Amino acid sequence: MTWEWARVTDDAGHSAVLSSHRCGEGSGVSAEAVGALVAGLAPALNAWSMFYLARQTGTATRQTVVAMEQAKVSNAVAAAAANDTVLRSLREVHAMMLQHEGMRAYFYSDKPLPGDGPERDQVLTLGELLADVLASGVHVHERIPDSQSAGPWADYCRHTIRSSPVLRHLLHEHPAWWPTLLSALPDQAPNAGLRGVPPQAPAP
Repeated sequence: MTWEWARVTDDAGHSAVLSSHRCGEGSGVSAEAVGALVAGLAPALNAWSMFYLARQTGTATRQTVVAMEQAKVSNAVAAAAANDTVLRSLREVHAMMLQHEGMRAYFYSDKPLPGDGPERDQVLTLGELLADVLASGVHVHERIPDSQSAGPWADYCRHTIRSSPVLRHLLHEHPAWWPTLLSALPDQAPNAGLRGVPPQAPAP
């Protein structure tokens, strides 16, 4: 820093000596000082960034876990509701069978399809309804793979079809109507699975 002196005279002839100072080149903040300050702040800024990122990542992880749990609950509810709908339809078909003595034997006791007459029409109609329910159940389990009843339902379909000449007749006559049930026919591979449903495991 340097001082400068100057004499000033006013209009009345009075004079005075004034002093002033001037900053030299070394009085300002140098670039080195600024660089050192930035370098000192950098670790703190990096630490804060890492902390913020970790916090955001933790929040996202928790949200993902919650979403997965909600999805599991939703799938379980959907599976239970769909399975209940299929079983309700099956109960309705069974109720129709009970209205006609001996009708159940056509579907669960290998009773052959009547040759002709009104009874044949009744049996075929109930057979079509039962096939619809069986195929609907397979379709439901295809759409909800988390359902725990997929295996038991597939086993029920196999048992019913192989115990019912009526259902086997319908599947042979109209294979395009219930394609999901064709693999349960006795003339198919013994370990073939219903479409979308795993095959039955062999007995130990």
